[in-house]
Amino acid sequence: MFAEKLNWEEFEKHKDKTALLVFGALEPHGKHLPLEIDSYIPTKMAERLGEREDVVVFPTVPFGYVYTLRKYPGAISLTSRTLYNIVKDIVKELLRSGFRKFLILSGHGGNTSIIKSALKELKGDFRANVIEWWRLTEAEAGHADRVESALYLALGGKLKETPVQEERKDYLGVVIPTPEKLFTPSGYIGNVENISKEEGEKILKEIEEKIIRIIENNLIVEV
Repeated sequence: MFAEKLNWEEFEKHKDKTALLVFGALEPHGKHLPLEIDSYIPTKMAERLGEREDVVVFPTVPFGYVYTLRKYPGAISLTSRTLYNIVKDIVKELLRSGFRKFLILSGHGGNTSIIKSALKELKGDFRANVIEWWRLTEAEAGHADRVESALYLALGGKLKETPVQEERKDYLGVVIPTPEKLFTPSGYIGNVENISKEEGEKILKEIEEKIIRIIENNLIVEV
């Protein structure tokens, strides 16, 4: 079910369920994918889960903390402090409303550590599980690569163009500022050849099965 579709009496009745929150970003994903990817993928996953599982899905926060791709147009970032406060404020309000279980889909890697830090600072009796979808698949995902592109297709998206494989460099450690050649000239990392909806559907099934296990086991599943 979806929080924004409930009236206040219905909302009150469902506070014992798991609250499903999505934090995305507006960020370049090569020339073949739109800026919305980090919000689109987890939002579509949340919508599918909201129709199948006993969870309350809340509206997506479509902006996040973007650092590594700021040289490209379309990278619209919150500060890390702003995102931290948004997470903390939303979850505090849900705690005040009676929710105690939170499944959080982080569609953008730059958000995740900030989300976890905000949750760790909250007081109260609650449980949260923060998920990055690319950690729930055996497929090796990069940034705007074949895996992410295939998943986008499986969730109803369309490529803006057929990408061409370009060269880039890897570096030891985390270099700040971001090295010029960490991303390809088009703004992706990884293999972009042979993108297919069929592969995306297999990856989506794998990810969703694991998320459903997490929901159905009180947010704790052993590896």
